[in-house]
Amino acid sequence: MFNFNTRFSCYCWRILSSLLLVSAMLSGCTTPVSSPVSTKTDFLIPITAAPTNVYYQGKFVWHDLLTPDIAASRKFYSELFNWTFEQQGRYTVILNKGQRIGGMLEVKPEAGKKAEALWLAYMSVPDVDLASDYLEDQGGKIIKGPLDMQNRGRGALVSDPLGAQFLLLHSLDGDPADREPAVGSWLWNELWSNQPQNSFIFYQDLGLYDSLTAQSDYLILENKGQWRAGIRHVPEDDFKVRWVASVRVKDPALLTNIVKKLGGKVWVRPGEALQDTGANIAVISDNLGAFLILHRWQPEDKDPLTEEQ
Repeated sequence: MFNFNTRFSCYCWRILSSLLLVSAMLSGCTTPVSSPVSTKTDFLIPITAAPTNVYYQGKFVWHDLLTPDIAASRKFYSELFNWTFEQQGRYTVILNKGQRIGGMLEVKPEAGKKAEALWLAYMSVPDVDLASDYLEDQGGKIIKGPLDMQNRGRGALVSDPLGAQFLLLHSLDGDPADREPAVGSWLWNELWSNQPQNSFIFYQDLGLYDSLTAQSDYLILENKGQWRAGIRHVPEDDFKVRWVASVRVKDPALLTNIVKKLGGKVWVRPGEALQDTGANIAVISDNLGAFLILHRWQPEDKDPLTEEQ
């Protein structure tokens, strides 16, 4: 784990324009090439290669990259993680070692405005409509939905009471099974919040989570004994609360050098954190501004990172 400092606050305010663009786009105020929550979603794919018919409430089961430039994003991630891609109409499927792990959607900004890329994570819930009602009752916001997404299930793009955006999903065919993530696959999702206890109270009912305290500034969200996500305390009052995903890698230090060559930015290098695990962590943004964590992890580390999405 790593510590934050004020440079993250500057970054998160800078990407606020992208979040607002996504909100407007999904509300019908702009005309993007495609959208993760749309009434015309024939280009989307199921989140599992084959039906599982099993659901894990509170698990993050899929990730989509909203990007203003598909070609630039494909180049960055193919060279950084060796990801490959399949084109399904307007939707770009991301594969890691042949396994589908996410997608890319091209979102063009309004004329005269700059857009940055943004990763959006999907959270599994048993009933999207009930979850959306709960979210609104707690002070969250429904940006788009709930609605049926062809091939994928019922979903809604939402923001929690502190503004963190994510997608609620009840998939058609079930959720991906829990298993050890491969290098290059999604490892973990954590919420960066300046009000961690309030964030936990909200997500506790949404994901049926219990909490464990890993460190004084970190809460682990657990459902039925499975560690599903984390909440990291970011003390800055003006910090933009947001969900951030991490990718399992062999050597985060080596990859940070590649990130810079590919036009991305390194915000925290391995070893800059005070905690012992800081040597295993790097925080980056890609060549179009999307935030990610690079994490070196092995099963014997006994961290909460034991699932592949």
